[in-house]
Amino acid sequence: MEEKHDFQKELAKNLRKKRIRRIVLGVIAIAAVIYTASIFSIEGKDALLPDGQGNIVDYQQEQQVQEEQQTGDNIQQSESDELQQDDETQTDVKQEDVSDNQSAEEDQADEPEQKPADDRPTKEEAKDMTAEELKVDNSKDPTASNDGNRAYKPDVPEPVTVTISISCETLSSDMSKLETESIRDYIPEDGWILKDVVYQGTTDNTVFDVLNTVCRNNGVHMEFSFTPVYESNYIEGINYLYEFDGGPLSGWMYKVNGWFPNYGCSSYYLRDGDVIEWVYTCDLGKDVGDNSMA
Repeated sequence: MEEKHDFQKELAKNLRKKRIRRIVLGVIAIAAVIYTASIFSIEGKDALLPDGQGNIVDYQQEQQVQEEQQTGDNIQQSESDELQQDDETQTDVKQEDVSDNQSAEEDQADEPEQKPADDRPTKEEAKDMTAEELKVDNSKDPTASNDGNRAYKPDVPEPVTVTISISCETLSSDMSKLETESIRDYIPEDGWILKDVVYQGTTDNTVFDVLNTVCRNNGVHMEFSFTPVYESNYIEGINYLYEFDGGPLSGWMYKVNGWFPNYGCSSYYLRDGDVIEWVYTCDLGKDVGDNSMA
């Protein structure tokens, strides 16, 4: 019984020693970890640390960004100084230009007024001229070709009465030129699709407006497309007779008062008494009296 008691006391003593040893080792281990962490916190300058809001911030990168911003501010300041110097230089140049322009204007005032190179009549002069007398030819002025005779259109619309006809006589007189047999029945024997139809409108209307209205009112087929280059509608087909149906040089053309304008039908504004003729050519206008392409 006594031996058993001594054994228990010895066992308890050994357990206390082991517990104490374990505690000491644990303390030593914690101290080592703390010491190692303190070394890395001092030497590892690129370590990530929490900011005041609990966010992880790379303070080294932040410092680098600040340095770059400072450099950028310096560059902007330099550029601003250079721009200010340029502005001062340009101001001096402008002042010199103003002085030169004033001198040039004074010189021009002493010179006699020169007549314009263009001998075409003015809008006021055009009011007293007939439609046949006033022929606007822009063949030598390509910059005005898209504007047609707009320059002579009255500012306030005036009523006009014109006549229009549509003919394909050049093809009907020689059906051997026809290359599309399916439209043979649409070609009148005498060549007249419409003859001398009266149209009443205003000076704001164009030759295209006349053709479009007359064809619709008389049940005549017409197809057209807008051409941006010429700022005008191009007539592709009338009464199912299209361009190239009469050969590679065939198509529709228009003339006003016996003259073929060298611009689109959407650019010719009506004048009272105009006689408009739409004709089908098989030879690029030569067979209908237009020799401008010769």
